[in-house]
Amino acid sequence: MIPFKRMVIKQAILVGPKKIVFRERRLKKLKKKEILVKVAACGICSTEIPVYQGLTIKKPGASFRHAKYPCALGHEVVGIVISFGSAVTTFKKGDRVTGMAYFDSGFATHVIEPEESWVKIPEKVVIEHALGEPLAAVTNIVRLANPDFGDFVLIVGDGFMSLLAISILSKYPLKSLVVVGHHDNRLKLAKKFGATSIINSKNEDPYWAVRNLVDNKNKNMPVTPWLNGVDLAFDFTGKMAGLQLCASLCKPKKRARLVMAGVYGNEKFTLGEYLVNRGPILLPSYPAQSLNIMDDVKRAMWALEKGLFPMDKLITHAFSLSRLDDAMKFAISKDDNFIKGIVTPDIKMMESKKTYKILN
Repeated sequence: MIPFKRMVIKQAILVGPKKIVFRERRLKKLKKKEILVKVAACGICSTEIPVYQGLTIKKPGASFRHAKYPCALGHEVVGIVISFGSAVTTFKKGDRVTGMAYFDSGFATHVIEPEESWVKIPEKVVIEHALGEPLAAVTNIVRLANPDFGDFVLIVGDGFMSLLAISILSKYPLKSLVVVGHHDNRLKLAKKFGATSIINSKNEDPYWAVRNLVDNKNKNMPVTPWLNGVDLAFDFTGKMAGLQLCASLCKPKKRARLVMAGVYGNEKFTLGEYLVNRGPILLPSYPAQSLNIMDDVKRAMWALEKGLFPMDKLITHAFSLSRLDDAMKFAISKDDNFIKGIVTPDIKMMESKKTYKILN
């Protein structure tokens, strides 16, 4: 075993738009509350794609991690505790952990984060399935939305996060759970996970398709006045068109909830007419809005242990650390067969019996 003082961490650093370099740094003595974790996997998060493309650096509202170059990438980390500071009391060597890598680059062989950033992975949970940050984000999204008994719920978007949300929302006593997307394979998964209706926006107008489901009709009725609508709408697209669709279908004068669950760029915010006419309550649900993000991580691990998050169906690709640049490009490509990718420094640390599409 390499002595601690000689151990070197290899980590990916973004030094310019679409320009990743790998740097090595020798470990220093850990601070009292720090934990050194050997990375098993780090998820590829859609929020970091615009960072990789150079679209968010120095922009107002960007994360402190992405204020300037060089900057760290990767925060959806799972791994194994290797060492820790003298004041750490809740973990031991060999513990499998998940959490938030916000001070270090998660695309690395090892990360160092404070004790409070980590949660133990339940014993029977596959390590690469326990991506704490996105699972906590979905937990936060659903908790903030506060779905009610008999709600008519609309989800716009058929990506990784929306599919996770569907798997949880389907356990609530909802009147309907309707999903709008444009990938047949993902919509089939949405149906499998509990959606009551699926709508492919490539094949039909989603506004009228949802409206007809709400009204239990099969033809387009006059546009106005329409005093019906959904009780709860989630936009996972991060696009103004998706947000507008949600807003236009919210039940008026009933304070329907519109959950902004996507990652929004620099599009103009053009919701005025919809907000005036339909009057939904806007609920920003970015992880930063969580009342207690680590509590969300713990609840997410409980849900994962109970089989409520179908991660085995959603992680589709695994990339070696050296192929990180290719991994980011692949995620941008929107390949129909790609749902969620992970990057691993050592494929042997994967515990699932599933055969991932591996790019070494």
